[in-house]
Amino acid sequence: MADSAFFHSAGTVDADGFEYEVFDPTPSTASVWADTMQHGAPPAAIMVRAMEKLVGDGGRVSRVTIDLLGVVPITRTRVRAWVARPGRTISLIAAEMDCVDGAGEYRTVARAQAWALAASDTTAIARDLSPALPPAGASQGLMPDFFRHLKDQGFLAACDWRFVDGPDGPDGVKQCWIRAKMPLVAGEEPSPLVQVFSVVDAANGISAYLDPTAVTWMNMDMTVHFHRSPQPVDGWVGLLGDQLVGGEGIGTTVSRLYDGAGAFAVGAQTLLVAAR
Repeated sequence: MADSAFFHSAGTVDADGFEYEVFDPTPSTASVWADTMQHGAPPAAIMVRAMEKLVGDGGRVSRVTIDLLGVVPITRTRVRAWVARPGRTISLIAAEMDCVDGAGEYRTVARAQAWALAASDTTAIARDLSPALPPAGASQGLMPDFFRHLKDQGFLAACDWRFVDGPDGPDGVKQCWIRAKMPLVAGEEPSPLVQVFSVVDAANGISAYLDPTAVTWMNMDMTVHFHRSPQPVDGWVGLLGDQLVGGEGIGTTVSRLYDGAGAFAVGAQTLLVAAR
């Protein structure tokens, strides 16, 4: 039976002087690297969901940074968010995600921060020279070769994928439209920001040129800088991604994010690149 969401709510709990929301992740959160660990997108989105509730009236999220502190297991999860730096025009919001480990104890697996800025009308001086992202091409819905054996499980199966015709060869920039087939939390309509973070970690996969049978390139973070608020159409988020890998075992995935009106953000992910 297909999952109805990435997470199911299990209520709230008070612990260590804090109030947490508690969730049970479904198999649809599973990573391409192992079916016992979560893909980076669902943990990012569940923390963004918590932080977004603390953005004041008239505020806009301008930057979100997610740090994955280790393997995120597919076990009971709790999340809390708080205002780390209050302010009338600038505030910093933080969040933390804990999962139950093998000993039955909660372990912190991810942290997040978001800058929220007061909005004002800058339409007259707006500027964005990002390249246009074409609509989906003839190969829409097809997985890259190294994903194809995983297309019926986990996070990959939980999303719709539409790859764009163009410079998508093994050494080129990759272009893709993606949306989650299910809500982040069962019974909830995800906000535009949550829709974005439900899929944004996929930039590291769609942009890959490396051979996963020989090399791993796991990311332990993601940062997204917004220059306007996203408005995905029917949940679709466009990703234009590229991987930069040096000769010392580290790299960066860089990306631009799109909705129906064009680009709205740029992203980056730190990579640990290693031979298998």
